[in-house]
Amino acid sequence: MKKKSKKEKNTKLNLVCTIFLTFFVYCIIGWLYEVIWLYILDGNLTNRGFLFGPYLPIYGFGMLLLLALLSNIMKKKISLNNKLSIPALLIAFLFIFIVVIEYTVPRIYKITTFFNCFKLYLLIYLLISAIFIFVLKALIPKKTQEKINLTPLVVFILIFIITTVVEFVAHYMLDVHYGILLWDYSKDYLNLNRRVCFDASRNFAIGGTFLLYVVQPKLEKLFNNMKINKKLFYTILFGSVMIIDFFIKLFVK
Repeated sequence: MKKKSKKEKNTKLNLVCTIFLTFFVYCIIGWLYEVIWLYILDGNLTNRGFLFGPYLPIYGFGMLLLLALLSNIMKKKISLNNKLSIPALLIAFLFIFIVVIEYTVPRIYKITTFFNCFKLYLLIYLLISAIFIFVLKALIPKKTQEKINLTPLVVFILIFIITTVVEFVAHYMLDVHYGILLWDYSKDYLNLNRRVCFDASRNFAIGGTFLLYVVQPKLEKLFNNMKINKKLFYTILFGSVMIIDFFIKLFVK
């Protein structure tokens, strides 16, 4: 067997360090989002995490998963005349429709849940969305449709689905296997077994889209320009901190 060259080893080490540092940055961003959002809601500053440090691993793992699943899709152009445009527009319009229902109907008619008038809402949604898409396709010339890029919209929808699944599984594992309840959506609109809810998933989709299209390119540029020794130092440092934090949380009472 051929021995791996120093260059190959450095390339793999560089990749591992880049992945970890990307993970760590998003852990911190996730923690900041949780703390700031909770402070806006009830005015309290609390550590929104399982660990002692200012990081939430679920956000780091979640963003790595999004990068792995969506990087290739982000490189493709899904135009308005593409076959995927109709389901994408239908789902996007559904998001808007649910938000409108959430912030208007309960306040006007005192309806506390979406499912009280599900059939009526579904009929209204189908009629309005069908008219909207038909008019959109009819009014915009085909050449213009080819120029309109719906890829960010498709990415947004996929992030909504992926983050909802990740959050549900994470909540289930922490709740059932460790007895830890880090969040509870039982009082939130359109929640599923208090583990996930529409508002949280929508926020994750908005934030995830912003991070993928705005923050991630800047992180990639930063890490690409960083020397391997510096990357390795930060990886060992931050990795050690998280591992020690994890064991202290688990075994020290």
